[in-house]
Amino acid sequence: MAEWKEAFCVLCGRTMGKRNITPRGKPWIKLGDKNLWEETQTFTGDKPFGVVKSSEGRGTMQFERYYDIDEDEEGYFGFMKSRLLNVLGEWLEKGWLTRAEIEGAMK
Repeated sequence: MAEWKEAFCVLCGRTMGKRNITPRGKPWIKLGDKNLWEETQTFTGDKPFGVVKSSEGRGTMQFERYYDIDEDEEGYFGFMKSRLLNVLGEWLEKGWLTRAEIEGAMK
């Protein structure tokens, strides 16, 4: 039996782990794997808060534009901020994170 591990996203609770690298059109041939969490480390620079997409029908979504928190009419920012602060507290309590690491990241 095959087994794999995934880690929870601290904000949304979804899990992510590794993705198999396969030749195009041949998913049964595994060339290797890639840690999907590594891709989150390269998201740097001037980051928008979210994206606006439009429905193109039949389950297809098209990118329209980025948006910032001043356009957050749905209230996503407040929930995300609250969850992020709760996660910092949870990880401090579990010993997975130190106050020095948090202060260092804020510099």
